[in-house]
Amino acid sequence: MGFLDIDNATKSYGAVEVLHNVDISVQEGEFLVLVGPSGCGKSTLLNMIAGLEDITSGEISIKGRTMNGVHPSKRNIAMVFQSYALYPNMSVAQNITFGLEMHGTPKAERQAALGKVAKLLQIEPLLDRKPGALSGGQRQRVAMGRALVRDPDVFLFDEPLSNLDAKLRVDMRTEIKKLHQTLGTTIVYVTHDQIEAMTLSTRIAVMNGGYVQQLGTPKEIYDDPANLFVAAFMGSPSMNLLPATVRVADGRVAAEVDAPGGPVSLALTRGADALRARDGRRIVLGIRPEAITDPDGADRGSNALERIEARIDVVEPSGADTFVTLALGGRDCIARLRADADVRAGETVPLTVNMEKATAFDPDTEMRIG
Repeated sequence: MGFLDIDNATKSYGAVEVLHNVDISVQEGEFLVLVGPSGCGKSTLLNMIAGLEDITSGEISIKGRTMNGVHPSKRNIAMVFQSYALYPNMSVAQNITFGLEMHGTPKAERQAALGKVAKLLQIEPLLDRKPGALSGGQRQRVAMGRALVRDPDVFLFDEPLSNLDAKLRVDMRTEIKKLHQTLGTTIVYVTHDQIEAMTLSTRIAVMNGGYVQQLGTPKEIYDDPANLFVAAFMGSPSMNLLPATVRVADGRVAAEVDAPGGPVSLALTRGADALRARDGRRIVLGIRPEAITDPDGADRGSNALERIEARIDVVEPSGADTFVTLALGGRDCIARLRADADVRAGETVPLTVNMEKATAFDPDTEMRIG
């Protein structure tokens, strides 16, 4: 049993079921991120934990106590909203302590809690200001302070950074990570941004269509995606998904991929035993952009490096790396080269593919093979 348990939870609106048999157990101190596209059910699930949405069936419990039917105010949770939801007529200090005041906390305790949280979030100079006089990042800190001051069992974050500009979003992401490491709090965090999910979480639940597609650590989700949806959704740029045919000869299991100069044969190492029985059958070959690189940038620790010749269609320098687009498997394929890689559009150049990082999927079931 976890600190927060979601047991076979479903949610329906009339005859339409929008969440299907969700099972997640969150341990104390974990940072769980619910990630997925708009409409996948992640915010609905968060609202069910908060008590803002009823559970149609199943059970949600916190610290062994069933939360079904328990009013939000009785759940000892704190929520940080996308819109911040600050009271415009109150000062920052009043916004942070208002919840404590409503619960009858003595003034001395409120002031002590306020001082501790203001110092932690570095908002002490802002305590007398009104929300209208604050920047977006400052308002987000105040919203977090209002949650922290209550010392809840579980923190719930509903896309808290989506209203911030790109640089501030990165800065606030770091602050939230530091906060979790300092306090060791239990957090459930909703986002559609897979970079946020990867960088913040201890575990990720990837959701789509009301189902949890995969639950695992960031490394598990990235390196071993359970299906084509997870493979395509997690990663920036996303995984290259190439139609291929399994070829088995002389004990070698390979993926044959169409290329402009003729078919390319890439030896398969991961899932090779399961793929051996699929000789001649179609698969989808998944390769991350960083697994396709210039020969000098290849991982020398890998025992499964394959060399190919490829025509470069587009070159995109990004500072730390150079991304190139090439044709492989009848698709545009992205490769990640070194920043100083000397390549130009229209050239045919040697590239190295690290097949230790390649994943095979069944095109019919869309599930990972092996």
